[in-house]
Amino acid sequence: MLAPVFNRPFCAVAILGCAFSLFSTRVVADEKIAICHAGLITLPSFEQHVADLHRAKRFEPERIEKLIARKRNGGADFFTSQIIIQEQSSGSGTYDLRLFHGLSGPHTKFRNIKSWACDGGDYPIAYFIGFRVREIQDAQILVSREKDVVNVISLRKLDAKLDKRISVRMFQSGRILCADIGVGCIDSILYDRYES
Repeated sequence: MLAPVFNRPFCAVAILGCAFSLFSTRVVADEKIAICHAGLITLPSFEQHVADLHRAKRFEPERIEKLIARKRNGGADFFTSQIIIQEQSSGSGTYDLRLFHGLSGPHTKFRNIKSWACDGGDYPIAYFIGFRVREIQDAQILVSREKDVVNVISLRKLDAKLDKRISVRMFQSGRILCADIGVGCIDSILYDRYES
């Protein structure tokens, strides 16, 4: 039986190249924006995710039912298109955020590409699940749709108080996803803001 042969230096270079491609050079070059994390994710089906949430017994049933209603309204890509604001660093808050949004859990597959690089001084931060951050310019965060990508950026120097009306738009089309990232996004995106 033939065993697959992997060229270790080639694989390392390929993974490193993938890590850099998860953020555009424009974002990386902009020193005022901290890149907190990049990863690749395979989310469970929404139905499996809901079952996992019930099994975890960490969330009120009403909150889970509200999520199900939002999914019905948001459409097919709702769960795989997420933008989440986390205002402060918090161990249990981060655990709940990641569990509720499917970033961790028994049926989630996650691979780190860039290790976590932000600390408490970099908050608030924004998670982009299913989007790659391409550029940040003129009070706009420009993203492209990539279902298996997770990007996390610091908003500290861009909009520390979340009151500057920073918009999120599609990179090529300019379509508005969030008119104000501090307030909300269109219905087809699972948006949340964690204040503590």
